[in-house]
Amino acid sequence: MRSPTVALRRLTLILLAGAIALVGAPLAPAHAAGNGEWAVTPTPPKKPSPAPRQYFFLDARPGTTITDSVRIQNLTKESKTFEVYGADAYNTERDGGFGLRTKIQTHIGIGIWTKLPVEVVTVPPRRQADVPFTITVPPNATPGDHVGGIVVLEAEPKGQVERDGVNVAIQRAVAARVYLTVAGPVVPGLAVSELEAHRPTPLLPTVGDGTIDYRIENTGNTHIAPKITITSSGLFGHEVRQTTPLPQLDLIPGASVQMTGKLAGIWPVDLVKVTVEAEGSEGISASRTDRELVVAWPVLLLLLLIAAATAWWIQRRRRARRPVPRGMRNNKQLVEAR
Repeated sequence: MRSPTVALRRLTLILLAGAIALVGAPLAPAHAAGNGEWAVTPTPPKKPSPAPRQYFFLDARPGTTITDSVRIQNLTKESKTFEVYGADAYNTERDGGFGLRTKIQTHIGIGIWTKLPVEVVTVPPRRQADVPFTITVPPNATPGDHVGGIVVLEAEPKGQVERDGVNVAIQRAVAARVYLTVAGPVVPGLAVSELEAHRPTPLLPTVGDGTIDYRIENTGNTHIAPKITITSSGLFGHEVRQTTPLPQLDLIPGASVQMTGKLAGIWPVDLVKVTVEAEGSEGISASRTDRELVVAWPVLLLLLLIAAATAWWIQRRRRARRPVPRGMRNNKQLVEAR
């Protein structure tokens, strides 16, 4: 039977885990439209265009303030309460996913420039609420794109996961992205800074799979959704297939993301050539090529043994067919007779 101290300690851990989840747990992936229970979109104008806004695309000069409004739709049959705030965007280091920072993380752009009249909003069932906000651009703001979002976070955690033996509450969020362009020189830039193709050393002479690791960087001051193209081939130009779906990236300025892909059709002894190209809609592009020598050492050893045995057999045949002068043959017979 557990002692009261142990039980109290476990209860404290659970309560602390819940408190941490309320203020510091990572957000669930944010979506531009909704998650089936609530949706977040830009408030439509009084005279809506045929194509409704899915994101905020805004322009401003340094030192100015712009005003807009976000619409929160409650799609359920019960009232819902949300926390609302502005947040900076980021790309995950691995795979380049688009994310928005939590409320307690450090913000340097949209997250601190955005002000809302309320922090908590309650929306009745099957109703919607339009929440105005302002974005004040500092006088020293750098030109180019600043990316973030208006985040609508459920006020109470729903669901739990276990981490390190304790239950941690999860809060879900939905967001509308904000793309704010600050007036000034615009310099788009892309780079494929790393590329490596490799296949684990095969033990058997079979066609196998490999992987490629590459890094895409947004080196300019505009957000870029690059089109990624990967081409690959093997020894003598034989087909090596890229089997991973090509990524759909939305890179904020300064983003550097590591990507991974899979290759199929690599021979046990092969020279694999891979080229990764990233092309932006602004007419910029970047590419990088890598060549990887693949060797199945058991196969190579077998080939060397076969080559050595063949050379020895050819040499022996040549010696057997070599003509012997008649005098040498008679001398050999005399020696044998003695």
